[in-house]
Amino acid sequence: MYKISRGLNLIQYLKDFFNLLRTAEFSKGIRFAVAAIVPLLVTGYFDVLEIGMAMAIGVLLTSPSDVPGSLRRRVIGISLSVVIAVFATIVIGFSLTHPVIFIPVLVLLTFHFSMISVFGFRASLIAFSGLFAVVLSMAQVASQGGIVLHSLWIGAGGIWYLLFSLALHYFLRRRETDQLLAEAFELTADYLDIRARLMDEKGENNHQFQKELFDLQTSINEKHELIREMLITRRRNFGRSGMVRKRLLIFMELVDILELSMANPVNYQRMEELFKEHPEKIGLVKDWSFIMAENLRMIAGVMLGKKNSGDNESLHLKKAEIWQNFEAFATNAKSSEDNEVLLVYKNLLNFKEKQYQKILSIERLLKEWGENKEFRIKRKDAAKFLTTPDYNPKTLQDHLDLKSPIFRHSLRLTVTLVIGYAIGNFFEVQNAYWILLTILVIMRPGYALTRDRFKQRLYGTIIGGAIAVSLVLLIRNQVMYGVFAVISLILAHSMIQRNYKTAAAFITLNVVFVYSLLRPDVLQVIQYRVLDTAVGALLAFLAAKFLWPTWEYSMIQNFINESIKANCSFIKEIEAYYQNKNRLPASYRLARKQAFLAMGDLNAAFQRMAQEPGTEKDHLEATFKLVSLNQEFLSGAASLGTFMRSHPTTEASEHFKNYMTAIQQNLAASGGKKEGVHLQFSEEIRNAERFYEELYKKLLQMNKVNEEREKKGVRERLEEVQILMDRLKWLLEISENTKNLQLKEA
Repeated sequence: MYKISRGLNLIQYLKDFFNLLRTAEFSKGIRFAVAAIVPLLVTGYFDVLEIGMAMAIGVLLTSPSDVPGSLRRRVIGISLSVVIAVFATIVIGFSLTHPVIFIPVLVLLTFHFSMISVFGFRASLIAFSGLFAVVLSMAQVASQGGIVLHSLWIGAGGIWYLLFSLALHYFLRRRETDQLLAEAFELTADYLDIRARLMDEKGENNHQFQKELFDLQTSINEKHELIREMLITRRRNFGRSGMVRKRLLIFMELVDILELSMANPVNYQRMEELFKEHPEKIGLVKDWSFIMAENLRMIAGVMLGKKNSGDNESLHLKKAEIWQNFEAFATNAKSSEDNEVLLVYKNLLNFKEKQYQKILSIERLLKEWGENKEFRIKRKDAAKFLTTPDYNPKTLQDHLDLKSPIFRHSLRLTVTLVIGYAIGNFFEVQNAYWILLTILVIMRPGYALTRDRFKQRLYGTIIGGAIAVSLVLLIRNQVMYGVFAVISLILAHSMIQRNYKTAAAFITLNVVFVYSLLRPDVLQVIQYRVLDTAVGALLAFLAAKFLWPTWEYSMIQNFINESIKANCSFIKEIEAYYQNKNRLPASYRLARKQAFLAMGDLNAAFQRMAQEPGTEKDHLEATFKLVSLNQEFLSGAASLGTFMRSHPTTEASEHFKNYMTAIQQNLAASGGKKEGVHLQFSEEIRNAERFYEELYKKLLQMNKVNEEREKKGVRERLEEVQILMDRLKWLLEISENTKNLQLKEA
């Protein structure tokens, strides 16, 4: 058994490695390695390697800000990184010669660069470039022309990287988009898998799958934001480009598939009760979901050019089998309980049928593209889907407060870097800047992320050091050291966002092999590398815990309120669409997007909170209930909205409006804005509940006695009433539970 387990693990590692080769991160790793090595080769040929070293450092300092997004933002981000890197190198270089002013300069630069992070993700990467430059400048590696010339060559390296990245962008912009889309397809496939397993899982497994869904939702949201920015800005720049329009349509279909995977005609508990005597029905639906997930993975391979489009035979066969099974079940249904199960089963299959149609639609788009394809999203509507950072200087002013996590992080990082520098100087550490570099890359605004980085960096460095010692003792070939240095550089850069422990191991390998080319005492380098990393990691961990710590449990309520607010906006859009029955407005998709993003942010915040030592068990369980309730509410709202968009529906009744008003009032009360449902309104809800139950029974009776030709209209009405009756009641129950939990925790 042990050998089999090891074999399976090895297969999984190999599979993960080959999957890495298809990712945008690996492409970026190759881009970075080529950009860094070319100046070294050219300047080495002309015997001015010092210039090449400075340019390679420039590439290293500017590449972090080169992340997917609009071309304009990428250019601005890399350019600002170049300017900040040159400025930091000059200032630190000169201040190092005057120890009296060095500490104040280090404090000012570290704090101010850290505060740049308030302007968003790209700004935080620009800030990292500045901080990275501050630390590397302490290595005192200067070309023969002195500090200014060395800094200018660093700037030249940054500009070279910008030009190189732009050239690749113009040649490979389609591949960049397709890589991101392929990764989004694979994540969505994983989401479908877990949602399918949740249909009949209980106990601890159910709990674990819910947590996996939380992580996936966050990852999917991040990918969707990048894809939106790339596609919408390119559509704006390239006008009616067939490639851009085609991929935007594919992306819209993919988002619809995600919404459909969230949607269920009944909640899992009710489904378990209804299908207690018919578990095989759920098994068939699960199998169909798994096949659809595999098709999404196949589409991901097609987008990357790794696979040819398949014939989907298993997908079509499973669809035929399920509907044949449904017809047989419908023929044999006799009792009223069977009729209810039949109706819910049909609605469930209708949702899966919509997913199936979306997958076929994506495959048709990939195979052929005609300009007559309907596409009517307006540019001004499309622009609303972009999340634009707020670059107003007032944003910085608002964060100059100890309540701000970024302000606390900036103070913490500044103090810790000064302590690290002092320790390095006091003990006359050979490469004291390694301590500072470790602090910089490990420390994060929250304790949980810092603790994870602390472990991963330490383990990765030890593993990398052990492997490096083995290779250096076994291999005495400078050419092989150079090859290993290049390979480890690419893999380190590729893995840094995906698996930091592995990235840390490859970073250590790269450092060791580079030093082995320059110095004979490479084993001593490994020893110092591990020791300095341990010191820096310990300082970062202790600072995160004791210096102005930012605890997620103190901020989780903000994420809960934002998720409730987004869910409320989404349910309002669903209500408006049901009442007006017009073409689906952009505001509906926008509200859905905001609800998904807010849910992803809440999931990520809860996962961080769960890792904090100060979180009480009772508080953690109560928060998990709130997070789960928000997830269930979004699922219920998605199923209601999906049904209304894809089925003919009747006019909205007063009872529907009363339900919606009650739900929205509860959500408003949960967010702390208004009082909840008024006492006199509860009678209206009871009337609405009776209305739908009586109408449901009446339609069931009509369905039994009517002629076959008249049954179609009755069945459509039955499906609508069943969805409304179940979803509205469930959404109201969730909103009331959320309100009660919020009031209890307040």
